[in-house]
Amino acid sequence: MIIARECTRFSTDALRAACLATDERGVRYLEGWQLGPDGPQRELQVEVTCSPHVSQVVAVPDGRVVLSWHAPGRQLLDLVDRGGDRRSIGVTPAPIRLLPTPDRPGWLAVGIGVASAGTCTIYRIGESDGWLQPVATVAGDVRGGAVCGDRLVITVVASGRAVPMVVDLTRGAVSPLFDAEPTGHVLLAGGDRVLLAVDTAAGRRLALAPADGTAPMRTLHGPRGIGAALTPVAVDPTGSRVALVVTRGARSELALYHWPSDTVHPAGPTDGELYPVAAWPERGLWLPYSRPTEPPTFGWLASTQTGAFRPGPPPASPRAWHRGRLETFPGPAGDIESIVYGDWRSSPRVVVALHGGPESRWTIGFEPLFQAFAAHGLAVVAPNQRGSTGYGAQHVGAIVGSWGTCDLADVRAILGHLRRFRGPRAERPAVFGSSYGAFLALLAVAADPEAWSACAVVAPFRSAAALHREAGPATRSLIERLRGLVEATDEFGARDLDRLASRIRTKVFVLHGALDETIPVDQSRVLVDRLTAAGHPSVTYLEIADRGHNALSGPTAVPLIARIAQFLSGPDDVEPAAELVSAAGAAITPYGSGRR
Repeated sequence: MIIARECTRFSTDALRAACLATDERGVRYLEGWQLGPDGPQRELQVEVTCSPHVSQVVAVPDGRVVLSWHAPGRQLLDLVDRGGDRRSIGVTPAPIRLLPTPDRPGWLAVGIGVASAGTCTIYRIGESDGWLQPVATVAGDVRGGAVCGDRLVITVVASGRAVPMVVDLTRGAVSPLFDAEPTGHVLLAGGDRVLLAVDTAAGRRLALAPADGTAPMRTLHGPRGIGAALTPVAVDPTGSRVALVVTRGARSELALYHWPSDTVHPAGPTDGELYPVAAWPERGLWLPYSRPTEPPTFGWLASTQTGAFRPGPPPASPRAWHRGRLETFPGPAGDIESIVYGDWRSSPRVVVALHGGPESRWTIGFEPLFQAFAAHGLAVVAPNQRGSTGYGAQHVGAIVGSWGTCDLADVRAILGHLRRFRGPRAERPAVFGSSYGAFLALLAVAADPEAWSACAVVAPFRSAAALHREAGPATRSLIERLRGLVEATDEFGARDLDRLASRIRTKVFVLHGALDETIPVDQSRVLVDRLTAAGHPSVTYLEIADRGHNALSGPTAVPLIARIAQFLSGPDDVEPAAELVSAAGAAITPYGSGRR
């Protein structure tokens, strides 16, 4: 049974899709789909037996799929045909970002190299001995990109300006998309048109322009009156409508914006999650979606005028998944929307799950983590506390300059609500968190050390200052933008787990990928040392040698999630790491205070 699909990419003709899928055993597959008039049909499913760091797939219009993954110091590319046979295309020492190919003989994908010495190289990925052929060189850093016919439309950032540019993939010529060169970003292409976000005197606006530059850009004044976050995902073949994923809290829905009349047609579900990638050929609109009891598949809008959104084919062996729902809990600044599984009032055990980010949120889509928790008898309360996206600027911006303060207050309010309504004899709640949510979870057990039964965290950091000293440019930039270095001055003082470690008394489980590119693994190593030095009686640490920041995704996720669920729901003792190595097929190392 497939429980996760990711890395979805559509072919340039919008008639095929490719993705990576994971089943309940943690086995990973490459899938190819044909998007026909009778709905989506899977035409390829082959087990992926390579490094778990598969990072990119490209759907070729003829049904084949390009598969790319990283190994130390190199990137490898394979070609998988419709029968599942797989052969190597080539290896490159420098990372290349892949885009779907123009429908031209000899092309498998378009490659965009990493900026070096102020330039980026655009490549043709082919099948012959000269599989990697330079097509053009662009001055600046290339962001985004969409293939439209024989043209690649990109955003080029140079000297602080973002300018839409066009690369002629036949001749290699590079030119501005517009004579006036307005600043802006290329979002996507469809119907021989490019959708952009451009800067105007009235602020940033959506705009449509022909990919060949034969007509002027048209700035769109809508859509108006939706009152929610919008993500454009596709342009119809006529160029007159834009498909939008509308985010309302934990829900998302599909809307079709007809810009000539400035009207919006609601067209999709409101009880699940739509993923922000789509294809819009003449036969309809396709995009991935999921619901709490339906793992990700492809949704289909056959008639984009009046038709209803249809799910993809049901699984061959359906099963009864645990149902999730939305509830609100009272918080210090208003209600806190949360994803809930089970009955938190009567369940013997309940876990409060905190998302990463911080600019992220839980959704009402299918969540293997919550399914595993529920299968182990845990009720789940997953709040979208202040700092979460999808609830407006005030909600998401509340943590700017206030890391671990207002969001911690929301978590403590939920803790108090759970304890009040579960009764004095009920088991204390447990808490789980990943990334920023791991930091917040540890702050929560430090703030109320007697109120929690267990704390499990994945890829935590000790403080914003410690992370800023050790992390890479992207993470440092996020900390600076959200003013994470501003110290709190309330009763708990600076949100520094080095200082607060002595307050943590509940049992703690820490998991971190050794190759974490976002939060260096040394953050967890030092944290474990601090907890041990403070005399903490029960700390379990597992370090996964071949995983990065998203340790709970991909082929090793299933046994790791089960291990976390067991820790949160079971007795204090933990299973030997050797058993987990066999189940996950990955190197997992217990790590204690004597290893530094």
